[in-house]
Amino acid sequence: MERYFSLATPHFSVSTTPGADVSQSSQPRPFHPRTLAIATGIALAAAGALPASAASAAPQRPAQHLRADFNGDGYEDLAVGAPYATVGGRTRAGYVAVLYGSAKGLSAKKVYTQASPGIPGTAEKDGFFGSRLVTADLDGDGYTDLLVEAGNERWRQDGIDRAGSRTVLWGGPKGFVSGRVLPAEGTGIGQAYMTVAGDFDGDGHQDLARNGRVLLGPFGRDGRPAGTQEGADFTDGDLNTVAAAAGDTDGDGIDDIVTIARTYDWDDEGNYGNFVYTTRGSHAGLRAPVELKSLYGPKADAVALGDLNGDGRADLVVGEDSLRIVYAGKQGLGAGAPQVITQDTPGVPGVQEAGDEFGRSVSVRDVDGDGCADILAGVPYEDFGRVKNAGTFALVPGGRSGATGAGAKVFSQDSAGVPGTAESGDMFGATAYLVDGNGDGRAEPVVGAPREDSGAGAFWVFPGRTTARGSYAVTARTLGTTASGAGLGTAFPN
Repeated sequence: MERYFSLATPHFSVSTTPGADVSQSSQPRPFHPRTLAIATGIALAAAGALPASAASAAPQRPAQHLRADFNGDGYEDLAVGAPYATVGGRTRAGYVAVLYGSAKGLSAKKVYTQASPGIPGTAEKDGFFGSRLVTADLDGDGYTDLLVEAGNERWRQDGIDRAGSRTVLWGGPKGFVSGRVLPAEGTGIGQAYMTVAGDFDGDGHQDLARNGRVLLGPFGRDGRPAGTQEGADFTDGDLNTVAAAAGDTDGDGIDDIVTIARTYDWDDEGNYGNFVYTTRGSHAGLRAPVELKSLYGPKADAVALGDLNGDGRADLVVGEDSLRIVYAGKQGLGAGAPQVITQDTPGVPGVQEAGDEFGRSVSVRDVDGDGCADILAGVPYEDFGRVKNAGTFALVPGGRSGATGAGAKVFSQDSAGVPGTAESGDMFGATAYLVDGNGDGRAEPVVGAPREDSGAGAFWVFPGRTTARGSYAVTARTLGTTASGAGLGTAFPN
């Protein structure tokens, strides 16, 4: 497969973790989106989970969370990053677009930048505001907050130059009208890098974790946490974190973390090693990481957690040229060989081809309302004849026996009812997300194409879920923003 890399992007990895219905270095580099581990399953990075008794043999009631309800109206909202957008004449300053949910689905649209009233900071050239997004009710007021990372923003704290920032936009009845930049951690670089939200100590408050440290909720409006857990490593050794997702893998009501980590020791064939670790939460906080050795491999960029078989525990999906699935048990994720689903698996449309990157983005959540989470998998480098890297996505159903590939469906911009036309380099499916915008308990697929229209970007919403009926595209024109090089659809929430 050919590759098209023309946009600059900060070095960030994107992972997501909204919950299921059972329930950086900051230097620019060539555009190659680190895709979404958008896990929707047992636990969502939003409101808190109730503490659970460790004595029960059966899974506790899965951690119940508000999803991303920023204005508290009872409907889930959608946030989308456009980190390369021009704001006030400043290129690659970035913005976040929010579509608010309603009984009719996602409707009212609002754009937030660092020049918006009440939003702290200053829109600046190459700031990349919106490079990563995390949803969580950090202050415990019942409104979901949005943590926005600006992968390359330059600022000072305590007389030290900082690179990258994390800004919390506080949810409220009118949406986002105020925010706070989180205090810097450690030395200057890498302030915006791989943050995961969840209740990792079972106290009912949402926490923020990054490799080596957990900020314990609830947070004050000054951005400071109630406490910290130091030495909370996601990985074992000197590895680069690529993607992470949080969810309850052992059914105890406390969130756990799964991390993909990479070593850049290249072999003679140009491969490099990827390791997958699980870090279980407890009432004492995060435990030591444990490697899932059966998932070691040359490539992996996406990770998601969700209850594929309806047993009350979050199962693991790792994506990159295939979907590798590990089903959770009473002790969480085990060491057995993963189930593998590709485009050659019976029931999955298409043909497995080198470089298509089936599963480059993944999201897991119940789409059809059967109580089992389904898998949304992006295939951004799929070709259509001479149309290279146009992209597509697949929906792979879950069920009481897990995900088998049976009944899978595939959509592209050339599918009947989908707006637009498949074009070379669009990368349709580079990012993916599942959101229940109308509150009916069934999630709608949302798919990003950050290279659409020469890098302007766009994303598509599929209210028909398993069909293209009623699908629509959201572009810069829809939002009333500057299109050129914006990369709309680069990031969905973690």
